[in-house]
Amino acid sequence: MIALEQLSSLKDYLQTAQSVLVILGSKPTTDQLAVASALYAGLVELNKEVGLYAPNKITGPFISLQGLSTQLGKQNLVIEFDYNEVAVDKVSYHIGEESGKFYLTIKPKKGQKPLDKSTVDFSYAGADADLIFLVGVHNLEDLDQLYFGYEPLYENAFVVTLNSFKTALGNLQFDLSGTSSLSETLVGLLSGLDIPLTETMATDLLLGVESATERLQSFAASADTFEVVAKLLRAGAKREKYQNTQPKTVAQEIVSSQSKKGNKQRGVVIKGRPRADHRKLKHAGRTGK
Repeated sequence: MIALEQLSSLKDYLQTAQSVLVILGSKPTTDQLAVASALYAGLVELNKEVGLYAPNKITGPFISLQGLSTQLGKQNLVIEFDYNEVAVDKVSYHIGEESGKFYLTIKPKKGQKPLDKSTVDFSYAGADADLIFLVGVHNLEDLDQLYFGYEPLYENAFVVTLNSFKTALGNLQFDLSGTSSLSETLVGLLSGLDIPLTETMATDLLLGVESATERLQSFAASADTFEVVAKLLRAGAKREKYQNTQPKTVAQEIVSSQSKKGNKQRGVVIKGRPRADHRKLKHAGRTGK
């Protein structure tokens, strides 16, 4: 459940935050993917500088996941080259008035060779954020390259966790258990933060709800769940052809096996049209029936 004081605190902080990161765990569920995608899109609608990240590449469901990256550190442009302090006389820069280009000049000392331009390399480094949302994350070390080397980022930013369990991680923890899915709860959270639902966001969240509730057949789906589904459909959500790829439980395997065995004993063909029992037909022929 979402406490009103938590929602008020997050809303106040979100108003002042400019750069926001939404980070998924190492093995996100479809429900968690939907939450991260919708949250990212909603923050973009608020004109925030937003990044969406996961420690591993993600393929599979129909979630949009626009802008997803597995690497942090694209804030600063880094120019790297071999440098010999003894050979350098002066380093300066200027910006062309007409071209608007930046010029970096490295002047060698008399008698010294100029720096070798073939050693020049360009890359990006550094990351900064005012606010970080962690979706389905309960251990920062599980984020691998998104955490190691960026420890100060998580220490300096305001960290919000969204989980279906209690965790001590972060400055503000949302325990979203007690509902059918994280996606269901996020609909209310977005409304409380004055973030409007777009058609894409609604479609993602509907898939998240359906995935977590076995297409609304689970006992976890309550009256509140169906109210949220109706709201998402009114917002333009499109139902996808979702196929549950989760492995069967032991009980499901036993029931399936017994069902096939019973059908075989009764002379029923599982795939195709049913056929009659030949033994009964032969007996009926002898008795004249």
